[in-house]
Amino acid sequence: MKNFASHKAFSMMELVFVIIILGILAAIALPRLSLTRSDAQLVAVENDIISTLNALQREVFSQNISPSSIDGARILELAGLSQSRWVAQGNGIKLAKNGSIDIENDCITLMQENGKLIFSITPKPDSPLCEKLSKRHPTRKEVPLSTSNAIF
Repeated sequence: MKNFASHKAFSMMELVFVIIILGILAAIALPRLSLTRSDAQLVAVENDIISTLNALQREVFSQNISPSSIDGARILELAGLSQSRWVAQGNGIKLAKNGSIDIENDCITLMQENGKLIFSITPKPDSPLCEKLSKRHPTRKEVPLSTSNAIF
């Protein structure tokens, strides 16, 4: 008769408990990871907007560029934005995904209009990024491009 206590292997119950514990840990960790990604995207978009405002004001002021001559392509060029994250559209730029407008997060308006840079967020309930941006920036901002003292 064999002695079962001498086997050095895991029982089926031990394996089931380990799988249950890993499932619980995954259920806790995955939502936290998605929040981290969303927060990183929020910070990246805000940094792009701030650098765009600063770059456009600097260029208009130092190079004596007419604000009315600035369109979306010129905004991308002057601000040095990534064309994989932003795309020119008319007198402004839109958030992009893989080089085309990001339909899921199409809530940001950043455009030149009548010598002013207009920045506003349209709330979009199905987009966590748009919801966070609209909470942080609830009002429309107009930055005159003829001066160099904008406040974001």
